[in-house]
Amino acid sequence: MKLTVSTSTAFEKLGIDSGLRAIREAGFKGINLDPDALFPQKDTMDEEYLAYLMDEKRIHSTINPIKEGVRKYGLAIDQIHAPTAYVARKPRETDIMRQSISRCIELCEELSCPNIVIHPICDGSARYPSLSKEDEYRLNIQYFSSILPLLKKYHVICCIENAYCLDWGTKKAYTSACSDMKEANRYIDELNAIAGEKCFAFCMDIGHLLILGIDPCRAMEKVGERLAVLHIHDNGGYLDDHTAPFLGVYNWDRFIKGLRTIGYHGNINCETGCLIDLFPKELT
Repeated sequence: MKLTVSTSTAFEKLGIDSGLRAIREAGFKGINLDPDALFPQKDTMDEEYLAYLMDEKRIHSTINPIKEGVRKYGLAIDQIHAPTAYVARKPRETDIMRQSISRCIELCEELSCPNIVIHPICDGSARYPSLSKEDEYRLNIQYFSSILPLLKKYHVICCIENAYCLDWGTKKAYTSACSDMKEANRYIDELNAIAGEKCFAFCMDIGHLLILGIDPCRAMEKVGERLAVLHIHDNGGYLDDHTAPFLGVYNWDRFIKGLRTIGYHGNINCETGCLIDLFPKELT
């Protein structure tokens, strides 16, 4: 197994070279490159963010130092976490998101990155849901099928992550696309059948499991060999806090049992990079 960490705001706070050095000195073997690490000043659904991704000169002002840094410190870029693929209420935001994801797939080849993590399309709102489960499934199969040519061209595996949605009034989390492991299996198996080869796998976010009250061991047993990437972090069982392991209420014994039960040997990514924001630069 390879232990990696999400870059989150490390580059913004420490700089690319110092951020990667700190990651290596902390014992990690690789990184999950977050989209906001590429252009931290802008939201990923902003017009200027998309323009930045599409501008070869500007994007390479960030990409080239990252490539140099991972070589220098013996790290690997194991995954890029694409912008979140919710169904945006505004059509232009949806278009920006989809173009940004396609661009991230292209960047995977240049960064020697084998995986891209993408959230499934879901409503995002449990208070005023606008999608039936049938519509949600249909939209996802259509969307993920549409990026197949890019996945094949750049030899990238799309790891679909288990999502959740919020009641924005109460902040209570509810199940959404791929929250149920049987549903996740259905997505991955159908998409790989459409592809005619393995182009899709599963990314299990165990923090999302926790806020939905889903046991990690049983979840791993259901997904089995489809599991390619794990995102680990902790929380208080209510909000998606992305805090460090053992600082929340997670049952880590059940997590370890799940790894052993399925014989997992894939990537374990600590999606806790945001913790850097809690400390002054001198302590990071």
